Amino acid sequence: MAEIRDPKFAPLKIKLAWTALFLVCFLAGRYIPIPLLHNVAKGSAANTELLNAANVATGGNFFYPSLFSLGLGPWMSAMILWRFLFIAKIARDRKIPEETVNQARWVVMVVLAIFQAISLMSRYEIGSLGWGRFSDRLNTQIVIVVFLTGGAVVVAWLAKRNENLGLGGITMFIIYQIIITAGRNRHVLSVATSNSRDERVLLLVILACLCVVILGVFAGNAELRLHVNKVSIDSGYTGISYLPIKLNPAGASPIMYGLALLALPQYVVHAVGEVVPATSAGVNRFLSAWGLTNPFGFTVYLLLLFGLSIFFGLFTVGPKDVAERMQKGGEYFDHVAPGYATRQYLRRRVVVLSALSGVFLVLFTGVPLYFIGSFPNLEYLLTAPGTLMILLALLWTLYEEIADTMLGTKYSFSFKTPSTKTPSTRSSSSGVAA
Repeated sequence: MAEIRDPKFAPLKIKLAWTALFLVCFLAGRYIPIPLLHNVAKGSAANTELLNAANVATGGNFFYPSLFSLGLGPWMSAMILWRFLFIAKIARDRKIPEETVNQARWVVMVVLAIFQAISLMSRYEIGSLGWGRFSDRLNTQIVIVVFLTGGAVVVAWLAKRNENLGLGGITMFIIYQIIITAGRNRHVLSVATSNSRDERVLLLVILACLCVVILGVFAGNAELRLHVNKVSIDSGYTGISYLPIKLNPAGASPIMYGLALLALPQYVVHAVGEVVPATSAGVNRFLSAWGLTNPFGFTVYLLLLFGLSIFFGLFTVGPKDVAERMQKGGEYFDHVAPGYATRQYLRRRVVVLSALSGVFLVLFTGVPLYFIGSFPNLEYLLTAPGTLMILLALLWTLYEEIADTMLGTKYSFSFKTPSTKTPSTRSSSSGVAA
């Protein structure tokens, strides 16, 4: 008897063990210093509120240089840029092998990691390396960028391995960052209650958090069910079939990827200014206007938040794929023709739901960020609704994955192999045992 081994059906304790191993590696890497990169900042960093928010959403740490300081930021930015540029769609249409597509994604991630590494390096004092073909300073910069970029690749690899062998994928790394950040900012509550002006802001933040919790719990359970007719199957005697669509199809992905995308131009421009000193004037003008406390950067973030809500909603449901599957399976909606009409019908439904959830995210998680400029001491509190939304969505996803794992481990899959000892066993038929 030979068993089919698939990590997807591994017992929960084995998946937890793998996840614990990957988390230990992630934690260790966050405390490994980079050679020649000193933990001494060059003055105040620009738009620190954006970096703080992006660090929480991507599991990075720009304010403590280490091997894993870039976190998952380069990987997340590469994934969303890949989808935005429709490279994946072009690759499918041209029949490019999946392995080649994956390699191209990694190349995009490495390029973005190099820009972020240069940006991070420029914020700290660096040492001097006399060995090498170039000047001492350039040799040092090359070594630092290589270490930081390599760390980003390792973090992405750990996340992918956790997705295949453990629980949660990148979820576990971001949840860890949220918990650590909350512990480091627990003193903010005492600051907010020190005067009446800050107390009013605290009350508004608490109200926004309550709304986020209500939506997170409600949207996690509620769904829109579209009645599906199945040819020769659906009848009054066999029950009714539905196509479920979550009321918040995108979840918290718009917040995480929106912050990662908003921080990306800052990394790139800052890196360009470091490599080409002649552009420093333009770089400074851009950085002064690009941030959550500036009207231009803040408006871009709100537009990203709303647009990504619709984008991820359509990506999660996949109206085109669902319409094709229904047409091939002889399924259809009431009063809707199969094929293109079904695709458009699904698209309209998903866009409406995603737009409503996008408006909610903009009002309760995006708008509070604008007041960081007026209340810099309450920065963490003003980002709390968005952080809470991310945490609830990740925990809900983790809960569903654990439930699926528990269901999958109730069955064991095996098939009988022929034996060469007796004719009777050679003639036995193959089967599946549960």
